[in-house]
Amino acid sequence: MAGGFEGTQRAVNAMGLALGRLDASAAAPLLEALAERGLAEARRDDLLRRLLIEVRLVALNCRAGKLLGIGESALPITAAELWPFAEASQLAESLHALEDPEGCFRAQLAMKVPGGTVHVLYTSWREPTDPPGHITFGLLDVSDQVAAEQALQQQRAQMAHADRLSTLGVMTATIAHEVRQPLSVILASAQAALRWLRRTQPDLEQVEQCLDMIVLGGAKAEDTVARLRQLAAGRSEARERCALGPLIEETVDFLRPELSARQATVLLDIARNLPAVRADGVQLRQVLINLLINAAQAMADAQCWNRALKVRARAEEAAVQIDVEDSGPGIAAADRDRLFEGFYSTKASGLGLGLKICRQIVEDHGGTIDHVPRPSGGSIFRIRLPNAA
Repeated sequence: MAGGFEGTQRAVNAMGLALGRLDASAAAPLLEALAERGLAEARRDDLLRRLLIEVRLVALNCRAGKLLGIGESALPITAAELWPFAEASQLAESLHALEDPEGCFRAQLAMKVPGGTVHVLYTSWREPTDPPGHITFGLLDVSDQVAAEQALQQQRAQMAHADRLSTLGVMTATIAHEVRQPLSVILASAQAALRWLRRTQPDLEQVEQCLDMIVLGGAKAEDTVARLRQLAAGRSEARERCALGPLIEETVDFLRPELSARQATVLLDIARNLPAVRADGVQLRQVLINLLINAAQAMADAQCWNRALKVRARAEEAAVQIDVEDSGPGIAAADRDRLFEGFYSTKASGLGLGLKICRQIVEDHGGTIDHVPRPSGGSIFRIRLPNAA
């Protein structure tokens, strides 16, 4: 074995180690200058460039030479020929660390090789047999691992993008659903007004009634948009008496195409004479949408053969309790305590905001939302809202 590693040849070959040696004997003045406080960026860059030239690669074993594409006959070469300038500070740190004879330095680097780069785990230390100013280093090729991590990150980014598009689609559909009714009233009233005006003898009284309906429809559309904007901004507003039964039914009907696409079925169990609550219907509808979509996604991702959703509403003392129950894989005990934290998600593509927003909305209404595991598998998200005063 070349380069002075003969004493460890058998161990090196058995372990597949890539070893080399750097001569940093001329680097001491540069390291001292780099250690100065208040160093200007241009001055620092100049010192690092000089360091890469002064430090030389003087020895390699066969495996390191093959990894870096450097033959023994090419030695010595400057560190600048294999060490990227963007990571030159790592070289300086490794030399500083080795001022302690027992010191060791580790870093992941992208070293230059003919035709590209190779990702390595670089470790440097001093051997008792190293000449003064020399350090030994080892390289572990982690290119496959880095490539796999980059591919995984790209896949996660794509999934997150798809998840955001899906969330945006649901929100867009919600807005369209909320605004459609007042727009329909406006359109129908305007068409009726035109018909009354075009009669041989226009009925101005009827036209006036139609115009009143248009004004009311416009006011409702404006109010709906304002409430949706307040939801996005996290602000609350004055509440109104809200009948939860019809709201739940309308929300489930609205989501049926989305749930059917994930082969989820919904069963409603809503008690009669359910007390009203004082609430913002748009915000409560958004909470239900989030919980139902989450449950359907969980069952679809787990490829559950039985994808049953149940929405139950009951009067409980001075409150109304709503349970959204699914037959999915459930939530691991380790994840339950963090479910409602911001930016925490059990889904690889999740943003970790949906349940936090749900809790914020429910608590802003004076209620609570909790997760209850089902003994037979699956989850229950339980909402409790105070009755309207």
